[in-house]
Amino acid sequence: MTAAVIPFPAARRVDLVASIAHRALELHPQAGEQHIRRSVDLQATVMRRKGISEDLIEREKAALDGAIRALIWDAVLAPRKGG
Repeated sequence: MTAAVIPFPAARRVDLVASIAHRALELHPQAGEQHIRRSVDLQATVMRRKGISEDLIEREKAALDGAIRALIWDAVLAPRKGG
């Protein structure tokens, strides 16, 4: 009997998403974009080491990328006062 390994969705890891987004916002736009790509690729590498299927990894990468970019858009379009 085999079971599918379902990772905790990276896009729901609030601290991870916030950390990547905040660092990307601190950088020059090109460097920020590179930071996002490297961070998402790193998470994919970790999932591969755990034996997760490539289909699931691709979905997780897209979800994580979307969550990061959504947080960036929120920060850009509705900045907090004093922060």
